[in-house]
Amino acid sequence: MYETTQREEYFLKAKQTYNDWIWSTWGPEKEEPWKGGITWKTDVNKSKNACSNGPAAIIAARIYTMYDDIMNPGKKPKQAYLQEASKIYAWLRDHLYNPETGKVSDNMNAKGKISPAVYTYNQGTFIGAAHELYKITGDKQYLEEAVNAANYVIDHMSTNNGVLSDATSGDGGLFHGIFFRYFVKLINEPDLNDTTRKKFHDYITRCATVMAENGINKESMLYGGKWWSAPVSTKGVGLTPHLSGCMLMEAMCILKPLPEK
Repeated sequence: MYETTQREEYFLKAKQTYNDWIWSTWGPEKEEPWKGGITWKTDVNKSKNACSNGPAAIIAARIYTMYDDIMNPGKKPKQAYLQEASKIYAWLRDHLYNPETGKVSDNMNAKGKISPAVYTYNQGTFIGAAHELYKITGDKQYLEEAVNAANYVIDHMSTNNGVLSDATSGDGGLFHGIFFRYFVKLINEPDLNDTTRKKFHDYITRCATVMAENGINKESMLYGGKWWSAPVSTKGVGLTPHLSGCMLMEAMCILKPLPEK
């Protein structure tokens, strides 16, 4: 909201939320078996999840990036946010990310066991965090890790005739949309090599084309989460899958064309 409106109250609310409710759950760094990490939920046995650490790193990095534009950003120094973003991301990478495949596992539980589950939104926020830190630091490792995580989605999770799985309800209906939100920003990154950019550009274009031609009801313009089958006109759809469809279309609106040869 701050990026769109330039109203500082939105930045300050995001900063308050991050400091009071997100960073406050970090660590302790000597606590076994996690040795750091942002806690997922307070009403379950402690679990350190990709879905709490990836977004936390993104928020901290964005606060750092916007800090100088704010008249009164608070007493906490700007550099602290970058240090925290880097620390959160490093924990996520070292504990839940597989550098050989690009897979981001879902969580580490109270016994130190890593869940084998993999979800597109975790891949997406990992990509988003790595990309934000690359833009700040210029460290190529961050960009390489973002690319690796994106390739995992394309090469290992797109088994539905070249697109992602159907997702028709509940929280899971929103997961693909979160991935596309951060994926398109990576595609637009000027430092991406031409081969990778074309692969990513072709992939997101195929996803959008399949959804538009097959998954959207032409009368209601609703998307129900099935790529190859549109919802019938007389039935509603779940909010979360429809939002994923909207987020994919939004991504296509900001996707930059491939450079002319």
